[in-house]
Amino acid sequence: MKIIKKEYVKVLEWAFKIAYLLLGVATFNAFLYDSPVQPFLVDACLVLGGLTLLGRLAFFKDYWKTPYWIILGLFCVAFLLSMIMNREYGAFFADFKWLIWTGMLFFLLYVCDTKREKESYKKEFTVLSHILIIYSAIASVAGIWLMANLYHGSWWSSNDELMQAGFHWGRLWGVYTDPNYGGVFTVVAVLMCVYFVKNRKKWLKIPYILIIAADYLYIVFCDSRTAEVGMVLAAGFWLIYTGVQKKAGKKTIAYILIACVFAGVFVGGTSVIKSQYNDRIQQEIQKQDAQNKANTNTNANSNSSSNKQKSKTSMEEQKVGRQAELEKDVTNGRLALWASGIEVWKTKPIFGTGYNSFLPYANQELPETYAVNNPQGDYVSLHNEYLDILVYHGVLGAAVFLAFMAAVIWRWLKTFRSIAEEDRDYIGVLSACCIVIATAMLFLLEGLHTNSPGTFILWTFLGYLMHYSYKSRETKA
Repeated sequence: MKIIKKEYVKVLEWAFKIAYLLLGVATFNAFLYDSPVQPFLVDACLVLGGLTLLGRLAFFKDYWKTPYWIILGLFCVAFLLSMIMNREYGAFFADFKWLIWTGMLFFLLYVCDTKREKESYKKEFTVLSHILIIYSAIASVAGIWLMANLYHGSWWSSNDELMQAGFHWGRLWGVYTDPNYGGVFTVVAVLMCVYFVKNRKKWLKIPYILIIAADYLYIVFCDSRTAEVGMVLAAGFWLIYTGVQKKAGKKTIAYILIACVFAGVFVGGTSVIKSQYNDRIQQEIQKQDAQNKANTNTNANSNSSSNKQKSKTSMEEQKVGRQAELEKDVTNGRLALWASGIEVWKTKPIFGTGYNSFLPYANQELPETYAVNNPQGDYVSLHNEYLDILVYHGVLGAAVFLAFMAAVIWRWLKTFRSIAEEDRDYIGVLSACCIVIATAMLFLLEGLHTNSPGTFILWTFLGYLMHYSYKSRETKA
């Protein structure tokens, strides 16, 4: 009877992970963001997450040996303290919701069943990665089709958020709510495809190669520098890791050179293609808009709503072009935003401002700081998740999170020599995907404080890595 109950818990874990993965996809899909799909998936995650947690508590001894989950528990404590210390700004319950989601990341995605064998989680990775790969292929093809048809739709969500799809401002949004998140996710999908190309026979490689081609085109036209940096670092790591793992000796130098050549070819080739085509596509869109405007009855202006007027203004601003903006500031305003974050943090260094109370606090205490006093409007995030952690949760939260990162890296290095030959690529792709998300965290609200595909990938794959490490040590002992 106990075995049957444990199997029920395993089924719940599968259901929760798939539901969370789909939630991340829907949240960052412009066409699904404001649809009934997202609230349904939120409810599904909460119900399945609660049931899964109860099931895991019944078999607590099978999970508590997951490395460093206690450190993550301490981060939740720091999160709670920042909420309490900033309760006067009226965001306590909003932050409490995010504390629940953070707990799900740590204790339902990251924490693994240490009684399960490596192969069990390897099979789970295969299933989940194929869901991600198939979605990336559909999204990339759809994005390229939208671009070919010069589609550039804009509308306002029920939460008064501007949604965009297609091609805008010299960049391909596609179906994603933001091309940076879309680009980062697509890079991870490409890495997973490479893994299956290396581990499939003959014609079974073909579907993955075709998906890589479609995904590469999206990465090119989305013009995400974050995605490009993530690809270079992850691919470079994987190549060098492969050379060292094979104990290639002098050939390791060759792998390093290959990594450098790949970086140059990838960045150079991507830059050439997008510089040749992105501006042309934007010009075609502007010509199309001008023609449509000439054929439209101007009397419609009297019935336009404020949201439509905002959308029109936003579209006019895009005609300036992204390149012109980057020429003014290559960081696209990030340095000013990061400096503003430090300015805010200095006023509450120990416990931080809290997550949802950051804007109320900044508006009340530092109304002149860049984060809330700039032409773009209030910034919910500082576009650097590590800095977000410091500002939202103070030194306490940042110190705990850094301790977790250091512990994970140290354990990975200690496990490196004991990786079985048949698992080299498995550990390589898991590590490379985590590197992509960790890199994106330098420039985006990613990995924490958001339900994104990247957040799912980071914590799920980190869990697989730490589970592998634990089982390797157990076998050695």
